[in-house]
Amino acid sequence: MRYHLREHAWGLTDTFTVRDDAGNAVFEIHGKFFHIGDNLIIRDSYSGQDLIQIKQHMLSLKPSYDIYRNGEHWANVHEQFHLFGERFKVTGGNGMVFHIDGSVWNWNFTVSDDAGNLMGQVGRELSLFHESYAVDVAPGVDVPFMIALAVVLEMVRDHHEDH
Repeated sequence: MRYHLREHAWGLTDTFTVRDDAGNAVFEIHGKFFHIGDNLIIRDSYSGQDLIQIKQHMLSLKPSYDIYRNGEHWANVHEQFHLFGERFKVTGGNGMVFHIDGSVWNWNFTVSDDAGNLMGQVGRELSLFHESYAVDVAPGVDVPFMIALAVVLEMVRDHHEDH
């Protein structure tokens, strides 16, 4: 399934919408951006239920974010030192490990599990909507979690552009 997010939405408002291919609102992302540490909530558009919280680590050499679900730590996303293209590692409290490979500058990433199975893709060229990027999520993969990963990548990209 494919979902669409506006690029640089944080500068526009403290709330923005994630849409499906038909243009339907699926998730809302609420937060305070460009403060000392980003803090976001991903909410189901239909039920209004908070699904995921993203918090930025401020004391880190490379961008690092924690993802929480139901108030419990779910995963940490941190940028690795990598010479060719950006590489991120996602580690979870339950032992899950995902790898995000690609480039912040080309805005094209793949997300795979530790066994190399493709979990999803994030990229500008996948999107049908103007000034947006798309998140393709493989069947059976946790959609809000993949959206959270895409949002973290966008925040890292903004961090790199600011520095």
